[in-house]
Amino acid sequence: MKNLRKVLKWFGITLSAISFIFLILLVIPEKETVKAIQPRETTQYWKMKEGFKIAFTQLHGIDSITKSPVLFLHGGPGGYVHSSIIETLESLTEKGFDVYLYDQRGSGLSDRMEKYSDINFEKHILDLHEIITKQINADKVILIGQSFGTNIISHYSVRHPEKIEKIVFSSPGTFKPHKQIDGKYVGLDSLYPVPDSLNFIEPYNFNQDVDNMALKPKAMIASVGALLFDKKLIPDKQMDRMLNTLASQFTKGMVCDPNNVFPEEGGGGLYAYIATNSDDYPEIRHQIENVNAPILVMQGQCEYHSFGSAYEYVDLYPNSTYSFIENAGHEIWWEQKEKYLEEIINFID
Repeated sequence: MKNLRKVLKWFGITLSAISFIFLILLVIPEKETVKAIQPRETTQYWKMKEGFKIAFTQLHGIDSITKSPVLFLHGGPGGYVHSSIIETLESLTEKGFDVYLYDQRGSGLSDRMEKYSDINFEKHILDLHEIITKQINADKVILIGQSFGTNIISHYSVRHPEKIEKIVFSSPGTFKPHKQIDGKYVGLDSLYPVPDSLNFIEPYNFNQDVDNMALKPKAMIASVGALLFDKKLIPDKQMDRMLNTLASQFTKGMVCDPNNVFPEEGGGGLYAYIATNSDDYPEIRHQIENVNAPILVMQGQCEYHSFGSAYEYVDLYPNSTYSFIENAGHEIWWEQKEKYLEEIINFID
């Protein structure tokens, strides 16, 4: 009995010490290693029907009356519109296209949401439809999706194919939900082996960086509070600082040459990342055969997603083309801006 009391006492002291340390770690503010993103001179805002604001930049095309507008959807989830893609796509205005680039809800310069449940994959799709039909009032649009943006566009395409003129899937994220055959998940690399003609280069592996962030006390507590109680136990500012710090590290995996990494601009939304990644995605593969819009799938030589991840989009969409971009990583325009633009312009113009 005496030994049991000693063990319980030791356990109680240890648990108290751990709890105290944990509490201190939560109270200490997250260091701002990257300055939070600030509005640009070109930043505007759409007031969405739910009452929050989405930030966007509009690039005005020269004599754009006869052409469908271009909408760019950034990666993530929890990513944002980087100034480099604004500068890159500005060239489309010379071809007569209006271009819109917007920060998805809960990230970038857009409003952070009051509740964790205010962000999910379905709401991203509904936002896109509201933007097309209400905010810019377009009959048809050309959509450019980068990484996670391709997931939003793919699901939107089966719901509203009549609104889409063309789609560019740039460095597409793995199609969601993951592919199953006879109820079992299958590896895309076995279904779509890399052709001998394509020489992929493996970039910096940032998975360890992501894992380290997920194990931080603030991130763990925030995830539990969000997923179980729909509460933001850690403020958005603290959460976003963690993601921005991580982004300044993992962007080394977005290029062929780490020297070509562009500066991090501090627009990450960590709750948006957690919420959207936690969602279940409906199966839509059987519906994609009804989407007849022309599709261009672009993938860089140093892409961290597999060839199979990108080629599934080509296989699914009946009117699609695959383009391999040498000497470029996930952010293709960082290293091959001219080639990136050439591919897009030749496809949409």
